Amino acid sequence: MKLSLNWLKDYVDIEMRPDELGELLTMTGLEVEGIEAVGQGLDDIVVAKILSVGPHPGADRLFMCQVDTGSETVPVVCGAPNLKEGQLAPLALPGARLPDGTVVKESRIRGEISKGILLAEDEMGLTDDHTGIMILPSTLTPGTSLPVVIPLSDWVFDVDITPNRPDCASVIGIAREIAAATGKRLKLPGAEIEETGPVIEGLTSITIDDPAGCPRYAAGIIQGVSLGPSPFWMKYRLYLSGVRSINNIVDVTNYVMLETGQPLHAFDYNRLRENRIVVRRAVEGEVFSTLDGQTHTLNDETLMICDGERAVAVAGIMGGLNSEIFAGTENVLLESAFFDPVTIRRGSKHLGLSTEASYRFERGADIGGVTTALRRSLLLFSRLAGGRIARGMIDNYPIAHTPPHINLRVDRTNRILGTAFSRDVISGYLGALEMEVSNINENELRVKPPSFRVDIIREADLMEEVARLSGYDNIPVTTPSIRPHEEGETPELLLRDQARSIITGLGFTEIITYSFISPDSVDILGAKKKSPLRSFVRLINPLSVDQSVMRTSLLPGLLETAKNNILNQERGLKLFEWGKLFIRKEGEPLPLEKTYLAAIMTGLYRQKSWDGHERSVDFYDIKGAVEALLKGLGIDDLAFKRDGPSAGYDPEISAGIYCSGSPAGKMGRVSAGVMEAYDLKDENAFVFELDIPALLKGLYGTKKFRAFAKYPAVYRDISMIVKRRLESAGILDVVKQEGGDLIESVQIFDLYEGEKIDPSEKAIAFRICYRSEHGTLDGGTVNRLHESIIDKIRHETGGRLKEG
Repeated sequence: MKLSLNWLKDYVDIEMRPDELGELLTMTGLEVEGIEAVGQGLDDIVVAKILSVGPHPGADRLFMCQVDTGSETVPVVCGAPNLKEGQLAPLALPGARLPDGTVVKESRIRGEISKGILLAEDEMGLTDDHTGIMILPSTLTPGTSLPVVIPLSDWVFDVDITPNRPDCASVIGIAREIAAATGKRLKLPGAEIEETGPVIEGLTSITIDDPAGCPRYAAGIIQGVSLGPSPFWMKYRLYLSGVRSINNIVDVTNYVMLETGQPLHAFDYNRLRENRIVVRRAVEGEVFSTLDGQTHTLNDETLMICDGERAVAVAGIMGGLNSEIFAGTENVLLESAFFDPVTIRRGSKHLGLSTEASYRFERGADIGGVTTALRRSLLLFSRLAGGRIARGMIDNYPIAHTPPHINLRVDRTNRILGTAFSRDVISGYLGALEMEVSNINENELRVKPPSFRVDIIREADLMEEVARLSGYDNIPVTTPSIRPHEEGETPELLLRDQARSIITGLGFTEIITYSFISPDSVDILGAKKKSPLRSFVRLINPLSVDQSVMRTSLLPGLLETAKNNILNQERGLKLFEWGKLFIRKEGEPLPLEKTYLAAIMTGLYRQKSWDGHERSVDFYDIKGAVEALLKGLGIDDLAFKRDGPSAGYDPEISAGIYCSGSPAGKMGRVSAGVMEAYDLKDENAFVFELDIPALLKGLYGTKKFRAFAKYPAVYRDISMIVKRRLESAGILDVVKQEGGDLIESVQIFDLYEGEKIDPSEKAIAFRICYRSEHGTLDGGTVNRLHESIIDKIRHETGGRLKEG
């Protein structure tokens, strides 16, 4: 919420600097996200009087004005449509600098000299109004500096209001917090009205058919208003708060809403059929057109405001076109109500409409402040638009709100907060927040929170208020007592911390994506009908279709993040996520939750440089990342095997990940169809997924020490020609099985596929390390074993030794 410092000062005396006030608000729980100076740089602008207005001889839409600057009369060319003799307006003379940096110069416009600029509000950065020049009060003196006579210099605070503090979504609410924190008195605005019109009961009636959705509805009427623009002071405050000025009637409702936090709505009284109000639920399928010109189909959970025949507003959200204030409006019925927060939230989500009113009603308005805001608005109506206020108001309030009575224990408060406050000090803090406090005994207080504090419902809430007002930074820092216990840390958490350390060391960056995804995401991956990826947990009240189910894979989040980065020209990506998957279990109330680690690589693995060419990431890069990660975690029994097709993967360039012979994940290239669905058809992406529970099964077993080798190794190479379709892992298995304990390691060091051999074949070269733990191997033993391995490879694979 944005609000003006000068506006705050109307309700509480503020003597500190803006930055100090921002710090104070933040420390009381209202985080100030920004402070901006406004209305600055206007010292060169003066009040000027328009003495005469005549036609421009060379332009139909321009006028020649003679303007009194206080010291001389100067000619000014202006095209504003609201120029009149005798008006006072802001003038920038030659040499003056405007807020946007423009320096005003004497100029010739269509052949006529102009010695200055008569300014509109937007040209001074005050509002967005450019309909004409700014008209100043007639009591000002020409030649006076504009900032001297009109308080334009101000500061705008951008305050982040937490959902549990709807009372602070108003200027008075924040002023109340400042007053409580500084010990100042809160000064409330006047709301005393003079009722000179007819008795309101003879003009209208209020019927509430749904008291659960609308516990309170109040209305007042003012007759004979004159619609027009609002005065500058109101437009300026609304503009600084991010609200556009419409006219004096609508602006008053917005102004009072920002001032008090109570949303209001003005109806054209004469357009209400039967001149009465009915509050009811919509009929399923009912159609209604709102003020923004959109037509909506309603459901039976939407609360509506109706006249005697039809709906005229969506309660708490937006009014209707059929009853809006327009140029011919003379009589106004003003609504001030309290609507059920859950009802308004459901209606807002169903219609896809979020307004300043719904924002406040969804969080909980002040049911006790309904009539105060109504009287305040009627007072401003009479001042700014004239008219006669009807005598009395209708306040349909079937069941009066009963605030909770909460007992607060002093000793428990001090124990939880780590303080030593007396009963009277605690009572003083709560009283400063307008709570009714009475003593039960030396250790207990009975507290009744005001109606605007909808968040205060239990003892702990009162303790938090004491902590806020005393100052969080004043609470002493203490070390909590922690009892030792025999339970060790959760293996999964230990693994997570280790994995994060290793994979970030490999150059990956962690991301966190939503656990809610679109059900279409698994269609994009190509999941089969009975795939576990389709065992969705569906949300009862999703924010949107794109976030309507719990995720069954981390791949959609990784791919969406990669897409967003690539579309912003960030192609060289190495991202990972550690998160839970949620698999629905038939007949079970709760889903199966599985923790997975997944990562993605895209773009270039190596940039072009003086010592080498650029290279794109490939399968072996993602495989190397998996190997480095798992070996860093202590998993040595690691294998990669070609599996059947998996959703999202290219079947020709993917493999299963096996630890100790059991499946533990998948890796490979993302299929072309998936990449195209994500608008990445010209990119390559490689991913891996690791099943954390599967890794844990063999990760924390008994560790055995292997002594350093005492005896020398013997190395022999083999170069075999085999069928191209044969996987090298099969040959490695043959070598290890035939060599037994004397094989220390086997490595592939060369691969050839070319014109010198048959296209259906490939040549693979292995280096075998022989070593015995019991003694030095002699050449004869190694040669015999080596020949035996070659024969075994020939027999198992049909391969042959490569000659030369």
